[in-house]
Amino acid sequence: MAITSSVLQTLTGYQEPPPVPSDLLPLADSPDVHLVPATGLEYVQTAILNGVEWKGPLTLEQFLEREVHLQAAELTKDGRITGWILTSSKLPPNPDGSRPILASCETIPIRGRVSRKGAGHDVQAHGVASVFTRPEHRGRGYAGRMMNDLGIRLETWQSTQGETNAFSVLYSDIGDKFYARHGWKTFESTHIHLETMSSRDYDDIMASFPPVKDLVATDLLKLPSVASMEQHLDQLSKADPSRPYCAIHPDVEHFAWHHTREEFLAMISGKVAPQIKGAIHPSSGLAIVWNRRYTSHPKDCQLHLLHVVIPTDSDASQDTGAILAALLLRAQKEAGDWAMNAGVEIWDPTEEVVAAAQLLKTNAHEKVHVITRDKEHLCCLRWTAGNKEDPVWMNKEKYGWC
Repeated sequence: MAITSSVLQTLTGYQEPPPVPSDLLPLADSPDVHLVPATGLEYVQTAILNGVEWKGPLTLEQFLEREVHLQAAELTKDGRITGWILTSSKLPPNPDGSRPILASCETIPIRGRVSRKGAGHDVQAHGVASVFTRPEHRGRGYAGRMMNDLGIRLETWQSTQGETNAFSVLYSDIGDKFYARHGWKTFESTHIHLETMSSRDYDDIMASFPPVKDLVATDLLKLPSVASMEQHLDQLSKADPSRPYCAIHPDVEHFAWHHTREEFLAMISGKVAPQIKGAIHPSSGLAIVWNRRYTSHPKDCQLHLLHVVIPTDSDASQDTGAILAALLLRAQKEAGDWAMNAGVEIWDPTEEVVAAAQLLKTNAHEKVHVITRDKEHLCCLRWTAGNKEDPVWMNKEKYGWC
């Protein structure tokens, strides 16, 4: 069940479900504790509970409306997204008939790629999000029990033709230890940061770089983002046959989900919905896709690059570094135009992207710093496609975050 307008309309208010009295709370390893898909009402209740901490600049009502919009996006619509609750069969139901919620999370089926020895195939995977335990129930091991059970459930949940799902991913904001204990290995999580740029400075600097063209939503359908990723993954696994390589598809469904999020927040803020979604250098096919992150404090608003498209068949005679630098400049200008005061953030930058960012430094001694995250937005993956394999996770860019 998803969070829909029809479910919200059945509610008389957005009240938190009652906590379980402390003397009735079960042990986390009790056999009567189960992980189950949430009903529509229970899913809304999980959003009410976690919205208190995660709604950012939104009111609770706006936060729930945003969830309705997000869950209607192509990536999550028609029940593809699943809300989960940890509950106990021995606890009495709440007055509204819902089951007590000990902990909660949600999962989204996503398309991915696994490549071994140069041969790749498409797989189904899952993204895990919104892992939450209300304060009254913390410190009792419920989140750990939920993640243990979830890892097992996701091996076959929504699988096609009875196949085992290849992997699941999540992005930890609580360090690298908790999820690792439950099977999600933390991978290196890096990013670089660029400052905003004014239109005047952009015009002056761009005179030295190749021209680029803006992209709107319909243009994203034409980008070879998935094909380029697949070819690159197969090349890497052929060169390193000892390990499988995997990635989440950088597809339009992921981009559109992020854009649905930014467009809703722009509307709530009284702004015009952003139309420009990225930029491209047409003759080379090099492109970037971005979105805007709105926060409670204007100083923290930021432009994120969702994905950098580097076609494997791009013309080697063209100056890739200068083209990428021109695209990054365009992102800096977009951040300035939209008051994304915290600048531009680029996750998992390749060597080519870092080198392009370095070209933009006016001081030759000023270096681009690749920041390794160790507390927030840590990229974590649970591998189920093969026993005792040590996969390489590529394209850990922002498009895969959920």
